[in-house]
Amino acid sequence: MAYFSKNTRKTIVFIHVLFSSLWIGAAISMVIIGFTKNPDTVSELLAYNFATKLIDDWIVIASASLSFLSGVLLCWKTAWGFFKHWWVAVKFILTFALLILGTFWLGKWTNESVYMVRDLGEEIYSNETYSTYQSSLNLWGTIQVGALVFLYFISVFKPWKRLIAEKK
Repeated sequence: MAYFSKNTRKTIVFIHVLFSSLWIGAAISMVIIGFTKNPDTVSELLAYNFATKLIDDWIVIASASLSFLSGVLLCWKTAWGFFKHWWVAVKFILTFALLILGTFWLGKWTNESVYMVRDLGEEIYSNETYSTYQSSLNLWGTIQVGALVFLYFISVFKPWKRLIAEKK
């Protein structure tokens, strides 16, 4: 198999680290907004929800996707492989799981929250679905940030031995 040249590999690692950092920074920002919002009006509540939607639409989706794709390229075209090392396999599987969580749950709750505030106005304060979405975003957003921090940890410390022993 033809691997990337050293400079190409370094460039893709740079892209991977850059977009991973953007992803975690945006996720932290969304969690902070979720826990600290204290609106006085429905318009302010809409602004908070819309701000998290903008962060999700413009930063999280792009950075998570590019982080994953650059990681796939690194696995495919370097000696690390997809399943030669435990730390790479765990990163690959966990990142994929985070993309699924973000796409089908966190993103849905974020988008629906904006539409619900816009459509329900003052009724939003007594809407159980909205309250559930907000609680779920706070919980699962925090879990996602924790998982992203864990991915950083295993990227640096590579804590587990190889899955496949080296051929001698």
